[in-house]
This record gives sequence, structure tokens and C-alpha cells, in this order.
Amino acid sequence: MSNEIVRTPTKVAGGVTKEEEVLLKQHADMWIKRIVSTETADFSKLEPAIKGLYRAANLAEPEVILVNSPIQMVFMYGTCSVLAAKKNANVRQILDDVAAQMNDIPAGVSPVDHYLSVCKSLSGKKGLNEAKNWSSVYQGGAYWAQYDSYLTAMRDILGLRLPEHANYKFWEEAAIHGTFRVMHQKFCIVSDFPELLKIDEQSRAHGQDGPSHRWRDGWSLYHWHGVAVPEHWIMNKNSLSAKEAITWENIEQRRAACEILGWAKVLRELDAKVINEDGDPEIGTLVEVNLPDIGKEKFLRVLCGTKREFALPVPPDMKTALQANAWTFGMDIKDFVVPEVRT
Repeated sequence: MSNEIVRTPTKVAGGVTKEEEVLLKQHADMWIKRIVSTETADFSKLEPAIKGLYRAANLAEPEVILVNSPIQMVFMYGTCSVLAAKKNANVRQILDDVAAQMNDIPAGVSPVDHYLSVCKSLSGKKGLNEAKNWSSVYQGGAYWAQYDSYLTAMRDILGLRLPEHANYKFWEEAAIHGTFRVMHQKFCIVSDFPELLKIDEQSRAHGQDGPSHRWRDGWSLYHWHGVAVPEHWIMNKNSLSAKEAITWENIEQRRAACEILGWAKVLRELDAKVINEDGDPEIGTLVEVNLPDIGKEKFLRVLCGTKREFALPVPPDMKTALQANAWTFGMDIKDFVVPEVRT
């Protein structure tokens, strides 16, 4: 098999050169910077990109509007879908009027409660139901940029020029200048970038002592090293108990909760007893804890390939960490082969 470097407008093969490696890293960093932007969107560039997307799909150009946050986008979509379906509806006027009402958030009222109220007032139950369908008509914009980073690197650094990508320029511009969008036949609603976005050293959303994201209407999200978590875990850490952390249903959030509390505190609060500790940290340690109102439960405390700790609930008849690890793969210990760890 030849390892010859091939660079033509229709074919890229043979790996990358040292010079290209440097350029590819710079290219990825450029897209990451776009993803974590907190600058308000440039509507003068966003609007023609959205209209170009519709034309490329052989659809009529929509009315386009930029709103403050993804949650406003959702309730705007539900409300405007109902109102735009009426006979002789002026879609531009509808978008502007609904946005004006939603932007007038009373003091002391949360953005979600206000948007819900406006949606219900203007479009009733039908509007609320339409809002629930937002995920069937949305696209990620800047937040789907892993695709854009790859495709533009092929084009700008490796020289790939495929005719199938002739209309990609509209998608690219929409990714650069906007985030989430919902696409209706008559209109497109795009969310602005947040005014605050915090990340960790691996560019994952992370807020140590506050929201990871906050939009200009005040709506916020909370993340711990890329994992979405409830607000009170970050803003009121004292309300998070070891029992809640270690029994939380979602495994990634459970791990995040235990990290927020600190594993030493979790095991100390639950008076964990070590049943068996394997020499391999990726096989783990089998511990038994006495959970309030539940009783004794066993957990496998294990290190994954990314060096993050997890606590996995296992059956009470587990005697060793290796047996418990085999059980998590649905296998008996006699058939278990320690999996190769991917980092």
C-alpha cells in the first residue's frame, strides 16, 4: 500500500505532512474560538447565510430573527408556528411582536416563566405543544462545528474542492455567525451567543462556582467538566448529599456529583467499607456503603481510561472488584478478559 501524499481537488490521501499538522492544529483552535465566543452575533452576516440555506434546499427565503437565548428560541418557535399558520398572517410582524413581548421580562420573573406565560397567552396549549417539537426542526450552528472544522480543513489546508460542497458556504457562514436555530417553512429563529461561557483546560463547558453559560436574558446552564448538572449542585454545594451523589441515575452526572463533593467526603459520609481492592485501578475497588433509608449497597469505584473516577452500583453478592467489573460488562468472571483501555 502506497503512503504517497496525494493532494488534488477531488482526492486527499497519504496522511499529513508536519507543516499540515501545524496548520490543522491552528485551524481547530480557530473553530474552538468561534464555538466559545461570547460576542453578540453579526445579524448582517447571519441573515443572508440562513436565507442561502433555504434557497439551496429549493425553499422560499424565510423571515429571520435573532433572539437572546436558546430557551427564548424554543418558546418563540411554538408561539410563532401557531400564529404564522393563520390566514393572511404577516410573519415578519408576528416575529417582531412576539420578540418584543418576550424581551420585556418583568423584574423578579425568570426568563423561562416569562416565555412560558407569553407563549401560553398568545398561542395557548397548541403553542406549548409546538414548542415541545423544537428538537425536530433545529440545527446546531456554531455548536455543531466539529463538522465544519473538518470540512473547512479539508478545503483550506488540504485543497479538497468537491462540487457537492458548492452550497456549503451558507452552512459555514451560519455556523460562524449564529448558534442554535429552529427552521420553520416561513421563518428561522436563531439564538445569540451567550454573554458568558466558561470552559476547562480541555475546552469542555465547566463552571466551578457558577454557570458555565449565561445568555443576555439571564437564562443559565450549569456544567461540570462537560457534564450538565442541576443548578444547586454548583450554587449550593451544601445541599448536595453523598447519598444523592452516589445514587444519581445518570452515571456521568453521578461521577460529576462525587467529584464536586470530593470522593473522600463521599466515602467518609457514607462510612464506606473496602471489600476488595484490585491492584489495577481500572479494575477498581469494591466498597460497601450504608445508605440512609436504603441500607447496605455495594459500589465499584473504578478509574476509566480518561483517568476519571466512577462509582457503579453492583449486586450485593459481588465478592471482588474483578467480579464486579466483569458484571458491569454482563459477563461471568471466568469469561472476563480485561478490556483494552482507550485514552
